[in-house]
Amino acid sequence: MKIVYVITQATWGGAQAHLYSLIKYQAAIGNNITLVCGGTGRLSEQIKKEFHSVEVISISSLVRRISPINDLKAVHALRGLLRNIRPDIVHLHSSKAGMVGRLAAAGLSMKVIFTVHGWGFTPGVGTKRQILMKYIEKILQPLTTYYICVSKFDYDLGVKNRVITAKHPGFVIHNGVSELSFPVKKRESFVLSMAARFDMPKRQDVVIRALSYIPDDVPIVCNFLGDGPLIQECKSLAQSLHVGSKVKFYGVVDNVQKYYSQSDAAILISDYEALPISLVEALAQSLPIVASNVGGINELIDRNGFLVKNDPQEISEKLLLLYKSNQIDEIKNNSYEMYQRHYTESEMLEETQDCYLRCLA
Repeated sequence: MKIVYVITQATWGGAQAHLYSLIKYQAAIGNNITLVCGGTGRLSEQIKKEFHSVEVISISSLVRRISPINDLKAVHALRGLLRNIRPDIVHLHSSKAGMVGRLAAAGLSMKVIFTVHGWGFTPGVGTKRQILMKYIEKILQPLTTYYICVSKFDYDLGVKNRVITAKHPGFVIHNGVSELSFPVKKRESFVLSMAARFDMPKRQDVVIRALSYIPDDVPIVCNFLGDGPLIQECKSLAQSLHVGSKVKFYGVVDNVQKYYSQSDAAILISDYEALPISLVEALAQSLPIVASNVGGINELIDRNGFLVKNDPQEISEKLLLLYKSNQIDEIKNNSYEMYQRHYTESEMLEETQDCYLRCLA
């Protein structure tokens, strides 16, 4: 089987971690794999280093922001590659790659799968953007063989907006991760960890404000894992609210689960989401979760934490409840059981392979 994977950014995040797992699996079973991405980054470099059979091709005009000239160049370049490679399947990841990839594959004899890591018209994005992205998705629907949604929330949203139909069906395949083991170190504080890029739609600033409501004699601290354009703003906010001793900024880390293994809970505050891999990794490390009630996050919470509004005072109240809970071991077990039932990497990979085979049947 020949597969071309396309993603806009080759840096690292949930979609890139997801795609890395797919490429690793498909390369291992002997399929012919090509990765096409805009620019270079951790994903492309790691694939080159670890999987010599996988060809990595960069298209510089494939950029995240809407840019008509670059977008036309990217469609032309990708179409040329697809004509040359002639894959059985082109599998697209991220909204922009989904647009460019489907236009590039139009009329060519290959199956087109688009994995939805959150619709461009998901609640929480601006109204004008929702209208535009819904219109674009309706135009591109005829060019889509299958949709894969990483959350039931996104599947239901696609059906509601008549993007996913009987003629252009979709499947829910949850993000999955492999469980990693690390020695546990004794700690004196109750440690939260938030793994997310400092950029929209993440709201590290709300977490920092929530920490300002925590009494000084309560040893709750937060590790921020990630980098991005808003990190300096958040550092300044922490200092202005006098919570500098309650936060630590680690920047980009190689292994989120390693940091989770030294934490007491995971937190993710965001304006909108699909189904964050960072929280699936938290489940794999048996962590309680406090997270925004947006997107598919409620699919990850069942007697193992709290869904919250993006309100600092409400978040601080839930953190204190978690800190004082005498059922913390039960809460941790609930997280791990949920991981084992629905979010293992092996289940995600097997279900994706089944989708490929159905696609080609």
